[in-house]
Amino acid sequence: MVQTNIGPVVMTVSGDTFVKPARISGILWEGVTTSGDTVEIKCPETHLLIWAGRTDSTQTYLGAMIPKEGIHAPYGFTLSQISAGRVLVFLSEN
Repeated sequence: MVQTNIGPVVMTVSGDTFVKPARISGILWEGVTTSGDTVEIKCPETHLLIWAGRTDSTQTYLGAMIPKEGIHAPYGFTLSQISAGRVLVFLSEN
């Protein structure tokens, strides 16, 4: 379980979960990877995909375009898969 009060939610291993309702304002995947590495963030309740990424090089710095209103995550979110690196999830409210 991952909790945060200040800054982004930092997720590093598959299964990391933020358990509070939240509104996601940004997602950044960073770190050293190999071509073809993947990451997925899902809703822990419904298992619906919130965001996914796949690398095309060895140095990852992938982000997501998030609408102004953010992505509503009423059940929180789970890092369901990660090959390498870490994911920073920025919240506009929680």
